[in-house]
Amino acid sequence: MGLGQTRTGLACLLAVGAVVLGCAHPPPAPALGEQTEERRLAVGEGWLQGSALGLGPAVPLTLVHGVGGNHHLFDPQLVEFRPGRRVLAFDQRGCGASADAPGGEYDLETRVRDLGMVLDALRFDPVILAGHGTGAQVVARYAERNPTRVFGLVLIDPVSGNAEAARIADLPDAELRMAVDRWLDTLLGQAAPATREKVHASVKVARVPAMRAMLMDAAGTDLAGSLAGYPGPVLVLAAPDERIPGPQRAGIEVRRLSGGSHWSPLDQAAEVNEALKRFLQPLDAEAVRRRKEE
Repeated sequence: MGLGQTRTGLACLLAVGAVVLGCAHPPPAPALGEQTEERRLAVGEGWLQGSALGLGPAVPLTLVHGVGGNHHLFDPQLVEFRPGRRVLAFDQRGCGASADAPGGEYDLETRVRDLGMVLDALRFDPVILAGHGTGAQVVARYAERNPTRVFGLVLIDPVSGNAEAARIADLPDAELRMAVDRWLDTLLGQAAPATREKVHASVKVARVPAMRAMLMDAAGTDLAGSLAGYPGPVLVLAAPDERIPGPQRAGIEVRRLSGGSHWSPLDQAAEVNEALKRFLQPLDAEAVRRRKEE
């Protein structure tokens, strides 16, 4: 199957997912010969903009961003892992090019449900989930509730129990955006200039209610509970100055990266990709073994 056929087939699959999920805003059919790999991923109310790439038998990989982010913050991983497996990253509701949430529903439960709908539409079962920052809360909660579907979890610079995030989340709308910018500047202290530019551009278009909900996730302490309830393999990757939330259950692998800022997927792309490859290899082998036994 050629790449153009693959894109067309993916678009059809997403359109079917929109009908099945009862979406009021189904994604438009692509024009004949369209070359873009951006897709509108149908959820129960609206759509999420993302990139769904790749072919191959390896276990699919899905990446979820944090506060005010978008799926382009995973561009190095999308490029690296598309050969041999399907890989997905998307803008969470209220971020990037995704739709706003009807009724202002941006809470963690809604975003976990969004993730499940996207995985269902793409038939990513089983799947390996990776979350950056507060995206770790989303993937961990989903894995806790769907342990047989999630082959493994990767948490990159996860955020939980953050007092400054709690303070910012309580600010009025008129003050919140500037406070987020100042907070991000502290996290970008060791970032490359290109990373700094990309992060600030992403946050500039994120909607305030969505960022407020993500900040509340960063302030909460649910991450440890979700990890305790998920029995599968977990890898935590963290920049040198990042605080790693605890307590960690036994069996979680924690690896400190050699440098960079909170946005390790960009600043330390090669190191993050290599760590992901090592984590994915035995999971892919296990998936092959299970298919042979079926």
